[in-house]
Amino acid sequence: MGKWFTILKWSVLCCFIALMAGAASALFLITLDYFTHIRVQSNWLLACLPIGGWLTIWLYKQFDDNAIKGHQLITASIKDPRSPIIPILMAPLIYTTTIIAHVFGASTGREGTALQISTALADQLCQPFKLSPTQRATVLRMAIAAGFGAVFGTPLAGAVFALEFMYTKQQPAFQIVPILLTALIADQITLLLGAVHSNYRISFYPLMQFNNWMYLLIASLAFGFAAFLFKYGMDSFKKRCIQIIPNPYWRIIIGGTLIAIIVFVTNGFKYIGLGVPSILEAFETTAAPIDFIFKLCLTILTLSVGFKGGEATPLFFIGATLGSALSLYCPLPTGFLAGMGLVAVFGAAAKTPLASALMAYELFGKEALIYAFVVCIIASFISGKRSIYREL
Repeated sequence: MGKWFTILKWSVLCCFIALMAGAASALFLITLDYFTHIRVQSNWLLACLPIGGWLTIWLYKQFDDNAIKGHQLITASIKDPRSPIIPILMAPLIYTTTIIAHVFGASTGREGTALQISTALADQLCQPFKLSPTQRATVLRMAIAAGFGAVFGTPLAGAVFALEFMYTKQQPAFQIVPILLTALIADQITLLLGAVHSNYRISFYPLMQFNNWMYLLIASLAFGFAAFLFKYGMDSFKKRCIQIIPNPYWRIIIGGTLIAIIVFVTNGFKYIGLGVPSILEAFETTAAPIDFIFKLCLTILTLSVGFKGGEATPLFFIGATLGSALSLYCPLPTGFLAGMGLVAVFGAAAKTPLASALMAYELFGKEALIYAFVVCIIASFISGKRSIYREL
């Protein structure tokens, strides 16, 4: 009887978490697409980015200043499951502030929002279901898998990402089953509610020859170095920003003003927001070498001064355009290098190479898996030990 009760309890938890994460991800993706469309048609909104930044800080200060920690709260709760429940206000706050960032043109992503919404909602189930600390950690990983898988349409990668996200020695073997089921169900709910995912396609793959593997090795080193620059650049610049401008309101206002000036002066509107059109273009035509550098610097500035969203899609942009540009020097298909860069730079920055390789399988097809596995492992090794999702 006890065994069947446990199965029933975890089945109910899977359904609850998948429903919440899937519905929230669908709502987020649909509204994000709507407001991004408005911003693309109204470039003048970028001039209001400092106001959006001020509003972001004010909302957190007004309602729950602790929720601004975001990923740090999630990783702390997994590391110490006896810590206080994640505040439920984190969900509406991160949702609202991410929309603000995108409607006014900040260079930020979306996966961080999905993770924070899903974990904040799922953590509220721990007390009603009387979960132990170990079980709570599993629930948080289920929510991470559901949020990540649903927002990108990659449930298998989401499940592995939840395990790689923050490795702990006390990881029960059974948890992979509810984590995977939750991710799969959440993804289907998101699709049923009308959310649309970006469709990336690799048209041509190189032959598995020695020369091609050598060129791919060179590209892998470049992807790892780009992830290294992003991680350490963001860490250093964020610390310097806090030292120079300790007041969070002035920090984000000055940062938002600087971003707006840079983009208006350089006409760099393709580098703000998610930049999905530029990512898709990188698969078809060779990107300029300046593209990944500009996006890298703009994203570091955006996140360091306090705008909300995520790192994954900007890292997709950086990786795809870097890979596309490398096709000028490495005789490999442009779309192939763009795809490898997309998953490798993110995987190296997040220290989740296995999840990123599976993402390549789900985004591009089975032909990409062996290449992506090798590239992601090498890039992750080159990028260093730190992860963008762990407290530095």
